[in-house]
Amino acid sequence: MTDPHREKKRRGRHVASEATLKEIEELSTVAYEKLVHGQSTQAKVLLLQALELSAKTAYAEKSQAVVLTYLGQTERMMGEHTSSIGHLNQAIDLCRQTNMLECELQARLFLAEQLTANGDFTEAQGQFELAYTTASFLQDRPSMELAAGNLGSVTMTRCHLEAATDWFNTALELAGHTDSGEKSVWLGSLGLALSELGQFEQAINYYRRAYLEAELIEDALTMSICRGSEGNIHFEQTNFEQALALYKEAQTLAAGAQDRRREGIWLGNQGVSLARLSKSDEAIELLDKALFIARELNDLPTVAAHLDSLGDCYKDISDIERADQFYGEALALSRTINDRLGERIYLANLGKLKAQNGQLAPAFEYFRQAVELFDEQRGMIKADDLKTSFANRGQELYRDMVSTCLKLDKRVEALEYVGRAKSRALLDLLSNSPIDVNQIVEDQDASGLTRGIKELISREADLRAQIAHLERQFFHGYEDNQGSNSPSGGEVDNSTDGDTDSDTDSGSRLRGSAAPQEDTKKLYLEWREVLNQLRRRHPNYANLVSATTLNYAEIQSLWQTNKLNADTCVIEFFFPQDYLLVACVQKEIDFDAKAQGADRAGLKTHVVMEPESLDLIREDIATFFEMSSTEGWEVPVSLCRRLYQNLLGPVLEGLDPAIERLVLIPHGSLYHLPFSALHDQNGYVCERYAVSYMPTVSLIPILASAQNRKAEAGEASGNAAGDARYLVSAISDYSATRDGGMVFSSRLRSSAGLEDLAYTMEEANSILSLGQSTDASTLLTNEEVKRSLPELFGEFDVVHFAGHAIFNHDEPMASGLVLSDGSILSAASILEGNALRTERGRLLVLSACQTGVNVVTEGGEILGLARALMYAGMPNLVLSLWEVADRSTAELMQDFHTCWQSGKITVAQALRQAQLKAIAAKQPVHAWAPFIHFGIE
Repeated sequence: MTDPHREKKRRGRHVASEATLKEIEELSTVAYEKLVHGQSTQAKVLLLQALELSAKTAYAEKSQAVVLTYLGQTERMMGEHTSSIGHLNQAIDLCRQTNMLECELQARLFLAEQLTANGDFTEAQGQFELAYTTASFLQDRPSMELAAGNLGSVTMTRCHLEAATDWFNTALELAGHTDSGEKSVWLGSLGLALSELGQFEQAINYYRRAYLEAELIEDALTMSICRGSEGNIHFEQTNFEQALALYKEAQTLAAGAQDRRREGIWLGNQGVSLARLSKSDEAIELLDKALFIARELNDLPTVAAHLDSLGDCYKDISDIERADQFYGEALALSRTINDRLGERIYLANLGKLKAQNGQLAPAFEYFRQAVELFDEQRGMIKADDLKTSFANRGQELYRDMVSTCLKLDKRVEALEYVGRAKSRALLDLLSNSPIDVNQIVEDQDASGLTRGIKELISREADLRAQIAHLERQFFHGYEDNQGSNSPSGGEVDNSTDGDTDSDTDSGSRLRGSAAPQEDTKKLYLEWREVLNQLRRRHPNYANLVSATTLNYAEIQSLWQTNKLNADTCVIEFFFPQDYLLVACVQKEIDFDAKAQGADRAGLKTHVVMEPESLDLIREDIATFFEMSSTEGWEVPVSLCRRLYQNLLGPVLEGLDPAIERLVLIPHGSLYHLPFSALHDQNGYVCERYAVSYMPTVSLIPILASAQNRKAEAGEASGNAAGDARYLVSAISDYSATRDGGMVFSSRLRSSAGLEDLAYTMEEANSILSLGQSTDASTLLTNEEVKRSLPELFGEFDVVHFAGHAIFNHDEPMASGLVLSDGSILSAASILEGNALRTERGRLLVLSACQTGVNVVTEGGEILGLARALMYAGMPNLVLSLWEVADRSTAELMQDFHTCWQSGKITVAQALRQAQLKAIAAKQPVHAWAPFIHFGIE
């Protein structure tokens, strides 16, 4: 039974509360107006009054939450950070109790901004992520944009650079649907993240787009940031004059925007540029001014950067003591403010200073710490192309570290750091299961996809179609678009590609084609960027691992665990600009993991540091490339001997006579050198050893495990090496490419297409007839190759392709196999689009031109067909280093397969036997040396 007195009292309280709530609202409104006009103190007084009223009033929790939110923001603006965080957390708790999502969202955004200002980036990231989730639920696009953009900034500060690009892309996409006016900011921020990842061309593109957007709304500050940031890229590329001009423009714009902080930054950067232009006095003067401004504004990250730059200046004028002082202050400050990117740079600079001054032990320690930070930052990146470009930025650091190790006689450590410097992205790529973006579509109904993902899927398909069209243009011409094969005013080349006689028969053709000269990088870059955004939305993306490289003990375990045979040694090369390191590792009979590095019985090193000697080695390599790849020229034995003595002789001298195989880990231009053709006093290398190439020694256990699984599967199905199932693809008829000619660029075309290849069919039929499983093998010819090769690729142990191939130096992932209609089965379609995939394949032979040629990055990454085909699941590849002749190639391939089909020798040994037969037949180096084995068998 209801008590009428109690009910009357409750109604009275409710009426009183409504009046008080109105008063609270009025106080809050006036406070907000004060806050907007910069009158923070008056706003806080009013908000405290409102808070006191709400605390005494029933049913005022919602009003109290709003007041606490704006009080926290007011205190943030007043610099009262502790109380600001406390009030904002109270607001969030009340919002959660009362289900006030809009107010909770605002409070989280304010709190995250406060945490960011305090340097608590981990907690700030968590709050921004919760804010983004809440805004997504509310479909509040402006708040989603704000949260995403701030997440980009916070993750970039935490060195999660790839995540930063994704968040900035999200903010940019959302900006297209709001009136925030922040599009230029997100474009510029995206450019900054890409610049840190080493994607300089893309970064400049974003900076310029951002500048134009900012110019439209007369946003001088963003224009300043864009110009200065572009200057940073030119500085990294050593274009110091251009960088200086951009910094001056940026400073003028910052002054116009009355942003003294940015003005000081660009002033300091002018100083750094002047220092690189050997104008040290002017540089120090500007840097001192910039440092004064940064300290006055308490801009600690910029203070550290200017201190470091002053260290550079004093090092340049040999004032080592002051340089050390400034570097040390920069390092200490970076650690205080948790600036991990800056810390890595300042450690490396201290290391270089100590090394230059002969203080090798402290130099080693500084470099060691810098490398650890660099590897930590690299490990946060998951996309293959971003790993590759970021790795390029660390090569100077690794070069300095390895050099210091060698000077300290730390040979084992030098070898281990070389392993950490090379092909890390490929190692990660092959250590993880493929990410198929098609699964994103297959796993969800179209209605379940967000608008952003739908747009990405559509854009990816559109870019893929553009690339396919572009590739067809390269080999078909423009007959669909214009009646003439020659553009108006264009240059016409009527020569026939590959129209050179080979060997002694005039009917033989070269199995290759000229690469298109038109720059296709932008199209491929955009395609990869869209693919990366899609992959990040894949459920398995977060689980991608960053593989670790092998230390010396683990390298020795390769023999202990039978991943390498006792008759094999590994030769690692490291060939930066300043020195050459060759390290030969063989099995230690009594391996002791605790033995000192300099006393390792299984490790032998050869180091060249004299500039004159290095120049002569490079000249000999260039001469070898030119002579060996030019038909009709014979490489003199004297040249082969000099290269042997400089590259292999010192580490092979005294080698265990039981060694029969060399596994080479090249670096830089050495990837394209056929080591089998080097010559000691008694004969070519292939007359003593079987030779294999690998991009990194750390891949050996991964490929060995894959090979063992495939061998076991083959034995279970009754297929040994001698009766492996073959898929042979041969293209002899390229007449379709001659119907409309080929387009090499918008300026250069050919009215003739690719020449037919007379000997590919003979080669294919000969290979197919080998062994005991002919009935289980398949031959694809001409048009059948395009139609059936991708589908059948994973069903056979051995795949052999004979035909034309193309290498595109400008965009190496556009390199590939030329099909009969002139389309390309490109490295990009294999690596990015999973066009080929095998769980069964043991060997892929590409009997075509330049299939083993790759662009080798500063970080030792190989970009081209070899990378893509290893990713496709093939543990062993036989590839070519230059344009090869039709007839001699057919003969060598038949000999190779005959040897391997015996089932008694490995792929490397079979290739060696085929090359020995060619040498015995007096074939020139040009004919037999270009074919190399990539893999471990």
